[in-house]
Amino acid sequence: MRIGIKKRLVVSAILLFFFLQLFFRAVRDIRDGERSVGAELYEEMLIQCVRLYNPFWLYMDSDWEQRNIKEWAWHVLWKNVPIEQYTRENDLELAAVREHMQGQPQEPTELVQGNQAAGPEEITPAMDTLQEAVRTENMDSLQEAAASENMDLLQEAAASENMDLLQEAVISENQAAIRAAEESGLFVPAAAPAAVYSRDQLREAGFIKKTFYTEDPTTLLREEQVQYDTLMNFDATLKQDASAPQILVYHTHSQEAYIDSTGEIDTTILGVGEHLCDILRTRYGFNVIHHMGQYDVESRDYAYSNAMVGLEEVLRENPSIEVIIDLHRDETNKDTHLVTTIQDMPMAKFMFFNGLSYTRERGELTSLPNPYVQDNLSFAFQMQLAAEEYYPGLTRRIYLKGYRYNLHYRPKSLLIELGSQTNTVEEAMNSCEPIAHIISMVLNGENKEGETP
Repeated sequence: MRIGIKKRLVVSAILLFFFLQLFFRAVRDIRDGERSVGAELYEEMLIQCVRLYNPFWLYMDSDWEQRNIKEWAWHVLWKNVPIEQYTRENDLELAAVREHMQGQPQEPTELVQGNQAAGPEEITPAMDTLQEAVRTENMDSLQEAAASENMDLLQEAAASENMDLLQEAVISENQAAIRAAEESGLFVPAAAPAAVYSRDQLREAGFIKKTFYTEDPTTLLREEQVQYDTLMNFDATLKQDASAPQILVYHTHSQEAYIDSTGEIDTTILGVGEHLCDILRTRYGFNVIHHMGQYDVESRDYAYSNAMVGLEEVLRENPSIEVIIDLHRDETNKDTHLVTTIQDMPMAKFMFFNGLSYTRERGELTSLPNPYVQDNLSFAFQMQLAAEEYYPGLTRRIYLKGYRYNLHYRPKSLLIELGSQTNTVEEAMNSCEPIAHIISMVLNGENKEGETP
């Protein structure tokens, strides 16, 4: 009898000691909070009681009151399996939070370090006019010399309708321009496509979606949105001449920088944006505004909402603007280097980005309407196709997400991710040359030359 009493006393002492330990640990964990120990313990007791009584209520989402009786009944069936319900709802909540924050895509990519194909072996040196152009670094003379060097060969090919000879002439013309550019230290825009997609191939069902797009799991791209004729029938040419602003370049995420950025503005995405604007102005003659408002200094969470104020002010003061470009720098795996080489220059790969105002969970986002979704898709695709044909390997696939990302202000709106945090400032700056050329081709309608209706 006495032994039994002693055992119970020992067990009671151990349990008392254990609960005292838990109590003091709880007091220590919450003593720095704003509420009292009693309030914290009371709240925790209520939560534990709810969990024991009906854990189902803890895992309901915030829009429960909007659900219909069918969805309510389905949840009731699962109320005795709270772990499954919690996991399913938690995944959706995390996805919704990521979308709401409108963060940038972090598409898994492999390490990419490639060189642009150099083409055939070097041909005979340029004629005297070409040498003179190289010496003077006169770009107009340089391009004229490169073209005239192969004029006889081109005419002979056209007369004989010999496709092999014509292809050789085009490659020779491009190669001459590239050699001249290397000697002069200048970039020469590609005079002809380096690779061409068959238009019949582009019209095959599903080919464009499979080849040119990466679809985020949260959204849905319908095949009718990416039919070749629909995309190419969009008129992307500028209607306003250069007497008034035509293009606006801005940065929702102005604080993005590169691996060797120094902290100075000219080594960040803002500096890269100014370089792109300068090329568009001086080489291609566009009237460009570079808006350098900073909307993500304290936090990126509301950068898109904050940028709307600045955007609307610029557009109100400059209603002639037809093209809006939001220039970003992407965030990738630290081992990923998005780089290629064109004309012996290292260039950061870039990616066009579209928001569809559509999610799989909610369907059309009526709270974030974009009447220009199809126009945005067409505009970006025409840029992508021109880039793939004139500068193969320079672009990544167009990335699609569910929200609108301020692409609703103009039909010709672009979001560009230029390189990532592992690229150098030089690589990003170099890429501005072909990007500006691609923009110029599409805005001038040069990308549709030779297209059959």
